[in-house]
Amino acid sequence: MTYLTDFLYLVGTPFFLPPFLYKIVVKKKYRESTRGMLGMNLSGLPWKQEASRRNLWLHAVSVGETVAGKAVLSEWVKRDPNARIVASTVTETGQIKARSLLDEAEEFTYYPIDFSPVVRRFLNHYNPHVYIMMETEIWPNFLREAAGRGVKIFLANGKLSDRSFSRWMKVRRFFTSTFDAITAACVQTEEDREKFASLLGRPDRILVTGNCKFDSSGKPLSESDRSSDLERLDIPEKAPVLVVGSTHQGEEEIILDAWEAVREKIPGIRLILAPRHPERFDEVKRLLSSRDIAFSLYTKPEKNSPDVVLVDTIGVLARLYGLGWAAVVGGSFVPIGGHNLLEAAVHGIPVLYGPHMHKQPEIVRFFREGEGGIQLEADLLASTLEHLFSNRKERERLGNEAGKTVMKSRGSAGRTVDFIRKFLD
Repeated sequence: MTYLTDFLYLVGTPFFLPPFLYKIVVKKKYRESTRGMLGMNLSGLPWKQEASRRNLWLHAVSVGETVAGKAVLSEWVKRDPNARIVASTVTETGQIKARSLLDEAEEFTYYPIDFSPVVRRFLNHYNPHVYIMMETEIWPNFLREAAGRGVKIFLANGKLSDRSFSRWMKVRRFFTSTFDAITAACVQTEEDREKFASLLGRPDRILVTGNCKFDSSGKPLSESDRSSDLERLDIPEKAPVLVVGSTHQGEEEIILDAWEAVREKIPGIRLILAPRHPERFDEVKRLLSSRDIAFSLYTKPEKNSPDVVLVDTIGVLARLYGLGWAAVVGGSFVPIGGHNLLEAAVHGIPVLYGPHMHKQPEIVRFFREGEGGIQLEADLLASTLEHLFSNRKERERLGNEAGKTVMKSRGSAGRTVDFIRKFLD
């Protein structure tokens, strides 16, 4: 079956290679990760399998999965402090986030392309006892090769959209050995449990644990840290601040339209804007300049009390939410599927998000059951922000509810690790 999969990859190369090269050359994506995925960056001696240390490989595709992976690793080292951990990602932004966040890991790598010689090279190097994939990263050659070596394979924080589930079910009989390679799965919702039970055929090895991202939402920014960060960015201590995170193409225009409308009523309002992907930083700079908006860069703050701070780095957004009177989370006003609302909510501020949240059903459910989150269409963003920034009591009430929502949602990572460890001994 491995040879057949390799053959299909080779047949598909002429179709997949041109758009991939376009992203490398034009979009400037995957330049570093391509070398890593081919195993060209592996260094040092191969890891040995030792009885006294368990080799654990945690894989997270991108930033969101890395955040969830942090919670899992934090719980893992509490139970197995001697574990030797390697963390992998696919995207370069995910790799940067992993290196800054996953201090439990001893090494970091890019995930191998699913071509059997490359897969074997990685497995020979890291010799994992346990492999944990965050959410749904099913690569046939890797999973079959790892299982053939006796690696215990687990899915954590698993979720599967209706569209992906339908596609997998159509080809399931061709990938029986791939799904058989998975030892057990921890999933986010009961609907996910039903889907994975159909794919894996072993419902007793699937547990609904909730969303591990809830456990990695951090803690509120202290008053002293907030004052220090505002001073660094030359934003007055008492200035109203709106923090907008993880925006995608088309969303910055929506945000700026709303912010400029609010600024007519609340002249001192500042905006901290953090695009999701580093390759778009220059594009957003040009957009701000075209609107004659005075802005400074987060990495090069200027003493000019800027109207807008453009966050031109990654790994700092979760902290920066703590500077806001309110937050807007991107990926939700265009059909991306939404991002993590909890990183903002943990600071006790109202969290606004758009209609496109289909990739975050559990997070949305928690906010709908409580308060603190406001889902709205783009044309209501300006009026809602004006209302919040003009009404301190309402803003504080919603912020308190947002903080409570975060606290009620935690515990998934601990349940995940406890369930996985049942299958190890």
